[in-house]
Amino acid sequence: MKRLAIIAGKGHLPIDVAKTATADGYDVLVLPIEGQADADFTSYQANSIRLGGIGKTRSIITHHGIEQLVMVGKVVWPSIAALRPDFDGVKLLGKMITKGDDNVLKVIAAYFAEKGIETIAPDRFLPGRKMPLGIIHNGISADQAVISPEGGRAIACGVSVLTALGTHDVGQSIIVQNGRVIAIEAVEGSDAMIARSVSLLDPDGGIACFVKMAKIAQDLRLDVPVFGGDTVRAAAIAGLSLLAVEAETVLLADNLASIRTICAEHSITLIGIERQGKP
Repeated sequence: MKRLAIIAGKGHLPIDVAKTATADGYDVLVLPIEGQADADFTSYQANSIRLGGIGKTRSIITHHGIEQLVMVGKVVWPSIAALRPDFDGVKLLGKMITKGDDNVLKVIAAYFAEKGIETIAPDRFLPGRKMPLGIIHNGISADQAVISPEGGRAIACGVSVLTALGTHDVGQSIIVQNGRVIAIEAVEGSDAMIARSVSLLDPDGGIACFVKMAKIAQDLRLDVPVFGGDTVRAAAIAGLSLLAVEAETVLLADNLASIRTICAEHSITLIGIERQGKP
């Protein structure tokens, strides 16, 4: 039987991956990260791990004869002191200490690969859960299948800035209004970025637009961008009216129908966009 280890962070995506993998014939071992994972894994074989216990984690995976690994769910990286790395973790710190999140994850994947453990993308187990192309809901006019010129300019502004930042290890989201950059995602994540933008937005300043895209060099096996209903709700509270999310790349934390319903409840326009020049 095929075996799969799931390193689980926050949210219910790890459960969704586990369900699909089990249905596909995998024997699943869930490794919930202590202090991070918050889903109920009682239906699965599970072994809690520490974020800094990378050597112990690899030992658990190899002990179970597992050769494939998925990392899924949001992870908040603590300080080095709070990380409490084990022996192998300390050895890896030299490679990781000056790196951003992208390269840290690549170092970790390479460490697992040394023992024949392949890291695979979570979307392999989540068919149909990528953001589709086109208007999902038009909060301004439910019957209108186009974005207004002002909205189109706002999206283009956000895409342009994120594309320019794409080779840097910066966040995946941005908020723009009337040609101005209001906020760029840092380590806090999209929802926290939206929350801190509330006092910066001008209620009379025109369309406030949120754009989310993968970074150009992002390894989607290790860090897939995620968008869901919680972000729509956060956007509504902040006063955002237009959300643009990269299609066929960003993973949906919730099914599309429920996201559309939340958009309708808050009169939010949501559109799946295509990156210009994408191969």
